[in-house]
Amino acid sequence: MSTTENRLARIVKRFLDIIWYALIFTAVVWPIAVIIIGLSKPSDPAERHADIDTFLSFKIYSDVSTELATQSENAAGLLIRGKGMVQLNNTPSLLAWYLSGAITEIMGFIFLFGLLQMRRLFASVIKGESFARENAGRIKTIGYVFIGWHIIYPLLQYFGGRIMLNDIGFNVQGIHLHPAFELNVGGIFAGFAIIVLSGVLREAASIHHEQSLTV
Repeated sequence: MSTTENRLARIVKRFLDIIWYALIFTAVVWPIAVIIIGLSKPSDPAERHADIDTFLSFKIYSDVSTELATQSENAAGLLIRGKGMVQLNNTPSLLAWYLSGAITEIMGFIFLFGLLQMRRLFASVIKGESFARENAGRIKTIGYVFIGWHIIYPLLQYFGGRIMLNDIGFNVQGIHLHPAFELNVGGIFAGFAIIVLSGVLREAASIHHEQSLTV
């Protein structure tokens, strides 16, 4: 590896290290903060105020009649429909608050695991061990992390959103909210592509190892 490439690898490694330690700190502090804030909320649900972000599908009707909206979207005058991140302001639900924090923590640990593999990969590259067989395994693990992230996160959003809405009891005439489920097919495909590339690197590492023995 050239001097420029090695220097670039060191810069990337330092950047990953900064993110790593920042996320480790956040992973420790975040659940403590969620619990403390949850315990500090008033016992009376009417006095609690929490903002919850969750992935939902939504429909907004011009006719606020719930009965019409249920029977026919055209009859109720469907104005807007779609899905995306929705912030529910001033929710009285402690369960929704804790569940939202738990989802963030779970996905944070998955990201940390993938980041750990990347740090080890770049540390190996800096040492001049680009064709180490362990690197192929690390890249393969990163591919699995990609796939796992883009499957687990939508599932957590869907089931978490269902629990949140049931506990909050959201009921506004003319607005219907439902938990949404959306797989990121591109992310899953990228994960499989990374796994395939790890196989190529494993073959290259084997050839490099055989050549070093021959020399």
